[in-house]
Amino acid sequence: MINSKRLRFRIIIPVFPNFNIYSFAASTTTSVGPIYVATSASKLENWDVEVIDENNCHGKFFKMDKNRIIDHVQLQNERPADVIGFYGSISSSVPRLYQLAALYKKMGAITIAGGKHIENLPEEALSNSIDFVVFKEGELTTRELLLHFENKMKLENIDGIGFLRSNKLFKTKDRELIHDFEKLPLPDFNLMLYARMKYYPINRTRGCNSKCEFCAVRDKARCSSPQRMINQVKHLVETRNAKHFFEASDHFAANREEAIEFCRLLADYQKKIKKRLVFTVQTRITDARYPELLKAMREANIDTICIGYESPIDEELLSMKKGYLSKDLIKWTDTFHK
Repeated sequence: MINSKRLRFRIIIPVFPNFNIYSFAASTTTSVGPIYVATSASKLENWDVEVIDENNCHGKFFKMDKNRIIDHVQLQNERPADVIGFYGSISSSVPRLYQLAALYKKMGAITIAGGKHIENLPEEALSNSIDFVVFKEGELTTRELLLHFENKMKLENIDGIGFLRSNKLFKTKDRELIHDFEKLPLPDFNLMLYARMKYYPINRTRGCNSKCEFCAVRDKARCSSPQRMINQVKHLVETRNAKHFFEASDHFAANREEAIEFCRLLADYQKKIKKRLVFTVQTRITDARYPELLKAMREANIDTICIGYESPIDEELLSMKKGYLSKDLIKWTDTFHK
């Protein structure tokens, strides 16, 4: 247990390898999941919470090496953290995550980690200097873990975690997925240290209704309301002068009617403030079949769409259970361009 009166929880997003699909924007944005977890944890009475994204770090208060990797020893000396959380959804960044976990363990910190890679390979994480693995969504689980470190909660009563007991993985019972997103605070980007934000990630949908063979996202899609989504946008525009947004849901139009309603709210808000906001979303190529959705997205200034073109080979598309063939990709791509 930790006995100091004031405690610090630091979440670290490990640096990507030299080339990554997100490299073009990594130094001006961040991953939204850690911000949600940090915001939830920041509501605890005795904890100071911060997020450091190694991909978007422009610190002046500690030196960087020639590869612009943070000197975490100096950082920990200047801003000692009691608990370190690691974001482990992107497998290519996990070797760096384990390297940092070992370093922080040597400096006496407790380490926890979550994300798709970690939750699918918990034994690997626990054998690489991670003390606790968080499964699925982390907001409530991480809060309860921090309360445990204050000696206010028993480990066995915390759903959704894994740790070593007698050198074997011990898992508590699964935590129920969050459905009422109104109970969560809006993400607080002020918790990020040393970052320069241009593209603000926001998220309306968790999970995905598709069943693509290769994908780790298996939970049924759950959506927050269009009104909550536009409230996030308004909050960031009014408090941080945000102009560029990345909607990080795996499928923006998982609930098509609500996606259209959000687009209408977004278009109306831009008219009201007389500003053009620029949006990027992730969606499925099959959404080209719905002209009302495309029209609403265009009117809302959603001008960039990220689509997974997993293969142009029909046999591979069938084996991945995508539900379409290469000729459909060509037809629907043309529709999006038009």
